[in-house]
Amino acid sequence: MEFSSANFIFFFLPVVFLLHLALPWRSVRNGLLVVASLVFYAWGNIYYVLLMVLSAFINYLFALGIEKKNREKEKAGKGLIAVALIFNVGLLAVFKYAAFAVTTVNDVFGANISVPRMSSPIGISFFTFQAMSYLIDTYRGSIKPTRNYGRFLLYISFFAQLVQGPIIRYSSIEKELCERKPTAEGMADGLRNFVIGLAMKLIIANTMGRVTAHIYGLESSSLNAAYAWAGAFSFLLQIYFDFAGYSRMAVGLGKAFGFTIPENFEHPYISHSITEFWRRWHITLSAWFRDYVYIPMGGNRKGSFRTGVNKIIVFLLTGLWHGANWTYVVWGAYNGAFLLGENYAKKSRFRLPKAVTWLYTIIAVMVGFVIFNSPDMAYAWAMVKNMFTGFGIGADTIADLSAVFKPKIIVISVIGIVSATPAAKMLCARLDKKPMLQAAVRYGAAAVLLIVCLFYIASGNYNPSIYSQF
Repeated sequence: MEFSSANFIFFFLPVVFLLHLALPWRSVRNGLLVVASLVFYAWGNIYYVLLMVLSAFINYLFALGIEKKNREKEKAGKGLIAVALIFNVGLLAVFKYAAFAVTTVNDVFGANISVPRMSSPIGISFFTFQAMSYLIDTYRGSIKPTRNYGRFLLYISFFAQLVQGPIIRYSSIEKELCERKPTAEGMADGLRNFVIGLAMKLIIANTMGRVTAHIYGLESSSLNAAYAWAGAFSFLLQIYFDFAGYSRMAVGLGKAFGFTIPENFEHPYISHSITEFWRRWHITLSAWFRDYVYIPMGGNRKGSFRTGVNKIIVFLLTGLWHGANWTYVVWGAYNGAFLLGENYAKKSRFRLPKAVTWLYTIIAVMVGFVIFNSPDMAYAWAMVKNMFTGFGIGADTIADLSAVFKPKIIVISVIGIVSATPAAKMLCARLDKKPMLQAAVRYGAAAVLLIVCLFYIASGNYNPSIYSQF
């Protein structure tokens, strides 16, 4: 079930929200959210609900076992944490990467191994990474594992962030799982944030998605610079407003139900380096790899060469986390190479103007997303090559792109560009001394956006989802 679907907006959310509001006891509210989350997940595939519940139960037992062993003797749970992590990585390997691995072996060695035909459970990377962070934090002694399985299952399965994140640390919502008091102000602000995220998804991401689908539907032989740059630009806006919009909806839903879900984006397209971009983009995933992979491997503490190797490994894993395709692996290595280069460039006293560093960053990000969004590396190479060499643009291309970029698309593109900056945030900040006016602007704009979104939903417009596959 998508947040931007009619089923969610008109039925699921109102029913769950009103029941949650009406129930007086926290334990019953938790039970309601667990049931609602399982129903939400079962909407996609009822059988994978059993997999998620079983995975959660096994990880729940692992955490209790690790704590018990560590209590008996310091770090005695080392063997058990290793088994627990192998279990979780194995779960990802079987459901997400088995077909990719077998296909690669067949291609490289000319083998004829039967390729497994199984679909990957929606959101498996998100809930598995949350479970692993819970296990590792238990082993480190950062958290005390809960004895209440229902509470742990809610942490893993909460529908607000189950399918597309953000990735939540147990320590950040432990108190709210045990005791929370949703306030009228929190609920109002949460629903306002949800509407903003919904508008980002429906109005901007879906509109730009039509352009992206048109251009990426062309044969590679038909591409030229105009098509390639138009496709790169449209996907740049689509992926940001799709994923950041979903994250904004998750943050809003969390607040409406009394939970604090961390921010996942901080205007990444205003960055002046790829390093800064990754501090602003998918913040919870970057933090996960930093805390549980990069730092344990040595981080930047073992010399420049080892630091470089660590960064490349982390970004190869980041790319692979996104999916079983060589385009994701190459995209990860591509970003890692830029981070490595910037790490060495920092040692130089030479500094470029900010306009130049921003232009370098946004072009590097666009090229990276072209690789990310391509079906295979051959198509990715054709797109990238044409971005910088395909200047033979005919009248048919101009006519086609003129038909695609209708006035509505151009207007929404401009809105998207402005909305990707902190302009709206800065405007509201100027009203800090006028709280009544600020509230009127915030909630008035949200009301207008909600009406527009309801028209989009009622019309059954194009509604793809990029990150649900991860």
